[in-house]
Amino acid sequence: MPLPLAHAFIGGSLTVAAWPVKTPAGFRRGLVVGAVLGVCPDFDYLLNWLRVSGHGWHHGFTHSVVFALVVGIAASWVFGVRGWRGALVCTAAVLAHPLLDYLLTDSRGVALWWPVTDQRFKLGIEGLSYYQFAAGSQRVIGFAKLSVIELVVFGPVFAIAVLCSRRRSRVAAR
Repeated sequence: MPLPLAHAFIGGSLTVAAWPVKTPAGFRRGLVVGAVLGVCPDFDYLLNWLRVSGHGWHHGFTHSVVFALVVGIAASWVFGVRGWRGALVCTAAVLAHPLLDYLLTDSRGVALWWPVTDQRFKLGIEGLSYYQFAAGSQRVIGFAKLSVIELVVFGPVFAIAVLCSRRRSRVAAR
């Protein structure tokens, strides 16, 4: 599964940076919710594994803007972060996943605009693909290499979001 850490880091960072409940417990909850929402579009791996309607599900409807909206709004309601801000934060955490896949995939592309069109989109810059990072390596070594790269690239973004949220928490507590 490519980019699992990046999706969790970005989803968690987005929710922590904008989570409406400004307490340490609220930020922790936002971090977990965002990380889960950030990886939820890869639910389609399960569909492939179950062989639902054959292969080819990955980067399909679960990687669309409509899916992000539906899941984001439902998640904001389920987790008690109601209102437009909660829905926006949760939707952004889900939507970050297909956008990152759009930038870094060299597969058939991402079905961003499903159900309007089944066409798949990708940026398509050679060498920017996550498959290129793991090319020529054994599967486990390639996954480990990719995870370290993700940690180096997205770890600082995550750390900055957490530090900013702590500062906001301290200011809110005064």
